[in-house]
Amino acid sequence: MSQLDNVLHTALQTRLALQISLSSLPVVEEWMDIHLDRWLEHVPMPPEMPSGHIASYLAGIGSDGRRVWWGSWGDPRGFVPKMADYFKLCNIAKSDEQILDQIGLAFEPSLVGTWVGVWGGRVTTGWHFWDPHEFARLEPLFGTHEAKFLLKKWVTDHKIEQFSRFMQAIGDHPFSEVELKVPDDDPARVGEAFQHFTGKALPPAAADLIKDSRGSLSLAVRIAGGAITRLSVLSAGMTLATARELCTATKITFDERVERVVNTMSGDGVSRVEYGVAGEHAGVDLYIEPSEPAKKPAPGEVPAASTAN
Repeated sequence: MSQLDNVLHTALQTRLALQISLSSLPVVEEWMDIHLDRWLEHVPMPPEMPSGHIASYLAGIGSDGRRVWWGSWGDPRGFVPKMADYFKLCNIAKSDEQILDQIGLAFEPSLVGTWVGVWGGRVTTGWHFWDPHEFARLEPLFGTHEAKFLLKKWVTDHKIEQFSRFMQAIGDHPFSEVELKVPDDDPARVGEAFQHFTGKALPPAAADLIKDSRGSLSLAVRIAGGAITRLSVLSAGMTLATARELCTATKITFDERVERVVNTMSGDGVSRVEYGVAGEHAGVDLYIEPSEPAKKPAPGEVPAASTAN
């Protein structure tokens, strides 16, 4: 099998894993399928990408099964034409198109893509880029509002020079999300961030589990209407078992079907776990890099514990 055949097989396997996962998620209503399929059809396949480049995928699912997020990104030479066609079908508003053009020209990112999500009874979509850039270049693009000042103060006080991801939602409910690395992956900084951005302390049980995870840590700051509407911490060190423990400790629902969905999408388990707060609501989301499904144990074989990252 040639290298192109191998990457094509992987891409098809990834798409299949995403599509199969929907059957276990009642949050995705029948009318939403066309929107998810449209997004998937506009992720470039290997022959549509420059030589040596492939699309990266990430899938997210809420621990309660009530949120789904799919994202993909890669070389702009492959993604930009597909993005243009996708957003045309989405009837992107001129204002959303201007934001995309403005930020695209300002940063000329090397890893761009689109995403789609289902939560709150609706489908939301948008674009993102995944290569780091100087925060000082992003700040002037925000308006003058409280969220900008809070974000700037955090970045300044903690001497953070770059952001690692930028995400933008389009449509009737637009928002921007900026991901920042936690300096030195210090769990204490996470607690400080929650107090700074939300005015409330990070629950001690969550703080302890984040500390014990010993993985890389990031903050995701979501802005809408000039306000911080959501803050989350992303841990690359948590396992599925730890995510379940986090849900129990913080009294967040963990739907048993979620583990099956994770195993359907990847044999490697979760890649990141996110604990987020939006107003009075808290949630846990699990992120998976879709690939081959988990191997089923042979008859008589004891299944491995679900602790793979």
